[in-house]
Amino acid sequence: MRIFSRLFLAGLLIPLFGCATGTQTRATPTEGTPVTVWATIYRLVEARPVEGGVPIRNMRGAEIGPAVARADWCAGALAGSMRVGGQVYNFAGTNGGSQASCPHDPSERVRWQRSPHPYGTGSRSNPLRPFRTIACDLGWVGGSRPWVAGGYPEFGQRLYIPAADGTVLPDGSVHDGIFTCGDTGGAVTGNHIDVFLGPFRGDLTAALAYNPFDFVSHGDNREVEALLLPMESPEPEAPPVPRCGAPAFLCRLGGPG
Repeated sequence: MRIFSRLFLAGLLIPLFGCATGTQTRATPTEGTPVTVWATIYRLVEARPVEGGVPIRNMRGAEIGPAVARADWCAGALAGSMRVGGQVYNFAGTNGGSQASCPHDPSERVRWQRSPHPYGTGSRSNPLRPFRTIACDLGWVGGSRPWVAGGYPEFGQRLYIPAADGTVLPDGSVHDGIFTCGDTGGAVTGNHIDVFLGPFRGDLTAALAYNPFDFVSHGDNREVEALLLPMESPEPEAPPVPRCGAPAFLCRLGGPG
């Protein structure tokens, strides 16, 4: 009986913890469409509220947030999002006259909208995820160029980049190389992708130093191999539970309803 008990216990533990002599490994994606991409980064700018700074206005020109330092406002306008005191503001469009003198002229007329998400909003009101969301050319912006077998990825499609697999992130976790096309950008066309790093205080040079991914190639358009993974099928909905006013056993037997 003692031997049987040990064998029975082992049978329960193996499915939970795997074999004692080996370790579980993560499967590397192998099915999909091979592509090449080159990458830049964007971030959620941590902006400083200051008296006499540049106001945050919506498309109607109304102030919807505190005035912030000009450098932070311009950096946020270029990145497309900034966070002030815990509230995230996303790019809403351009309108009206120039609000600030920025190195990137089109940024000077940016208008904003509040985001309900902690790291900002993607192109379909989806939450941005640091180190996971990428802006891709989905064929939605001016200058779009087909880059996947004569076409474009679908919104939400995943991209596996082997050069990112195994990257240690700032929180100590290890990246599996999989990103999601959850955003777009006016300058993101063709096989250019933009990797979202999340919140960061500092200029672009500092953000590049903070970036953990070796495949990012600001300035030289260095291409890397990638695999566009098939779209995942949605989970099938459970069949509706029939309404039945009889006791449960009668319902199961097809009794009166």
